[in-house]
Amino acid sequence: MHEPIRAHIEKILENRLLPAAKRSVEDHLAACAECAEELRAMRLHSGVMRALRVDAPEVSAGFYARVMQRIEQQSPPSFWNLLLDPIFGQRLVYATGALFLLMGAFLLATAPEQNQLAATPVQVIAEPVALPAAFAEDVQRDREQFLVTMASYAE
Repeated sequence: MHEPIRAHIEKILENRLLPAAKRSVEDHLAACAECAEELRAMRLHSGVMRALRVDAPEVSAGFYARVMQRIEQQSPPSFWNLLLDPIFGQRLVYATGALFLLMGAFLLATAPEQNQLAATPVQVIAEPVALPAAFAEDVQRDREQFLVTMASYAE
């Protein structure tokens, strides 16, 4: 685009060109086909942009202040409100019941087998206690016992 058009492009598109400048622009456009075509394309784009412009509705005074005040007045929902939701509460009850069933099954499956009845304190006291032989009384027996213990050791 050449200088006469470039200097007055906004005024040309808005049709606010002064008569003296208008005459030089018209002379240049008549002589230069490139500038004439570019100006025509710009007018077309300008018209499309005006057609697409959306006028914002007018809002009453204090509208934004009232909106901000309402937002500030609303408190965030508490955790307990979530529990009062019927669907969430129902799912929570089912999940808790399933968890208790799984935990009970796990505890029953991993409990050690108890073939003996639990002894009462009186039975424990009344049972004779076999005291081990004193250490180093029979050296050969102690060596054999130690070897058996080491041979049967398993992690």
